[in-house]
Amino acid sequence: MNKLKRWVVASIGAVAFFGAMITAVSANTNGIDVASYQGDTTSYFNSFKQVGDNFTMVKLGGRGGGEGSHYVNQKAYAQIHNADAVGMQTGGYFWGEFGDSVSEASYHAQLAVQDAQNAGLAKGSYIALDYEAGAGYNKANNTTAILTFMDQIYAAGYKPMLYSGTYYVNANIDLNRINARYPNALWLAWYSTTAHQATPPMQYFPNYSNVKIWQYADNHYGVDGNVMVVGSIDNDKPAEKTASKPSRSTNTPSTPSTPTKTRYATFSGVYVADYWTKYNNKMYGVNIDMSIPVIDYNNYIPISAMTLTDRYGHKLRNQYIQGNNGRMEYFTLNGKYKVISQTATTINVEIGGEPVSMMKSFATIK
Repeated sequence: MNKLKRWVVASIGAVAFFGAMITAVSANTNGIDVASYQGDTTSYFNSFKQVGDNFTMVKLGGRGGGEGSHYVNQKAYAQIHNADAVGMQTGGYFWGEFGDSVSEASYHAQLAVQDAQNAGLAKGSYIALDYEAGAGYNKANNTTAILTFMDQIYAAGYKPMLYSGTYYVNANIDLNRINARYPNALWLAWYSTTAHQATPPMQYFPNYSNVKIWQYADNHYGVDGNVMVVGSIDNDKPAEKTASKPSRSTNTPSTPSTPTKTRYATFSGVYVADYWTKYNNKMYGVNIDMSIPVIDYNNYIPISAMTLTDRYGHKLRNQYIQGNNGRMEYFTLNGKYKVISQTATTINVEIGGEPVSMMKSFATIK
């Protein structure tokens, strides 16, 4: 991976958030990750297979920082197919240096899907966001952008994952929100030493929840060493010929794949306005049941889209809110709202010109 920081601790016992021993987690499947600097032949991957590595995460491309407007790993196609040929599971990752920009995160995701398709990565496989540089100053905003990327990966038929290091996660990302929407989708880097490690030292497994893959070494027979502690990284083998090999141009902008059909969400229920809140000088309503934990401004519903009603859905003549005074207030959402992205359990829709995240079970999508 692009390691701009080294998450190495000289004295293990001095680090409070790492346990000396672990339970309920054991070495499951060992693997590696590769980029254009590594090999792409069957003999190369077979050498790792022989020492117990059974999966490979392949860099697909990237955007931002040193990656330029769009970098494409020219070896990705061969690396995915030849790793698969020797019996290794395969997934992909994409360098995303978009900070807290939702629009950039969305465009990065389009490029990542395009690169995955060109490299022959089968639908249903994991695409990890490599987020380790360029973060904004606000954790909430960074996390919203990251979830935008992950949501689009999911909508495209792949499974999203987030890669970062412990230092960067703690400083820049709200993992509670990531874990709530995508459980067991964290690929965490932390090394107890920079020396060669043939196998993962599971007694030093990082004490974080929802870790799917632990990158335990940056020197495992010359490459990054990983251990998958939950499930597998794909349900399908890469398609034999899902797309042609990528073009040779790696530093010029690429045209994103054709967008899918626009879908709209409607809401037929009568909902309780649990409370009203002001954000950026605008008023919003909040229904706790519809909101995705952690409840924050991403869940706020613009008051301009809400119709105040009685408990039976009859529109009130007076459309002025009572202001959190203890009286039960109800509302309906009567419009058709554009679906920006969705997962198995959540939906991000445009309401009143703003993105609003909520639980998918409340919406009818057409």
